[in-house]
Amino acid sequence: MYNIGILQLTQNLDDAVNGFKQGLCEAGIDVKYHYLNADGNLSELPKLANKLAETKVDLIFACSTPAAKAAVDLADHIPVVFTPVFDPVGVGLAKTMNQPGGKATGMAGMVKATDKISFIKRLLPTAKKVGVLFHTGDTNAMLETNNFRIAAAGTFELIDLPISSPEDLSRLEEFLPSNLDALFVPIGRIIEENFATVVYYTDAINLPIIASHAPNVSAGALGALVSNHTHLGKDCAIQAIQILQGSQPDSIPIGIVEQPEILLNSFVACNLGIELPAELINQAKEIYE
Repeated sequence: MYNIGILQLTQNLDDAVNGFKQGLCEAGIDVKYHYLNADGNLSELPKLANKLAETKVDLIFACSTPAAKAAVDLADHIPVVFTPVFDPVGVGLAKTMNQPGGKATGMAGMVKATDKISFIKRLLPTAKKVGVLFHTGDTNAMLETNNFRIAAAGTFELIDLPISSPEDLSRLEEFLPSNLDALFVPIGRIIEENFATVVYYTDAINLPIIASHAPNVSAGALGALVSNHTHLGKDCAIQAIQILQGSQPDSIPIGIVEQPEILLNSFVACNLGIELPAELINQAKEIYE
């Protein structure tokens, strides 16, 4: 029997945990799990990671970037499998995606910018000018904004709409252009947590939002292209099995999202007078009404 520690920042990634467990179960791996959750308290993660080390776990499954960093920072050489870390190389968890070079590997949670550009073009085929609302203090938001900018070249004219604090969103009316065809919101906690404010101002000018955070679709975005955390968890289980069977994490490539899921909001589409393409409706994982 293997002892596997599960380190979570919050319960928001329970789907990844369930997918991880399901993957190991389907492979017939006998596991005793040691589950610790910081309930959103970042300062607790190093302490919880140490508790797992004291338990002598064979591997740590870390959900979120902070959890992964806490596990990797342990003095013990306990292998770590993580998800859905947005930028494993940028945050220092890996040297490269193909050759992580340390004691951790896993699945990145980033949906490719080219896929998002294609999704927006299919959802809003006449769109030409797209605003990008992002938080300048969020490294993930800055990374995705840069990737999106590169991918959009020749397809959309982008208008940067940076904010530096949540309070800036209350002034969105002042700097939100009225001639945009869509508003793209990259990943980023500050805007995700204050999404209702964004919707308030975009609704006033009938501006569709393309989100990156799945819960924002049911909260008023027109649609999103997102990763499936259950699938990421299952892919992590495959990596974990490799490690448990003797492979070193430093040479196991970090995976990326290969089959992102489409989420749509038909109620928002109706209010905005937008007809959702039949092809996207058929392909959507979920349509909120």
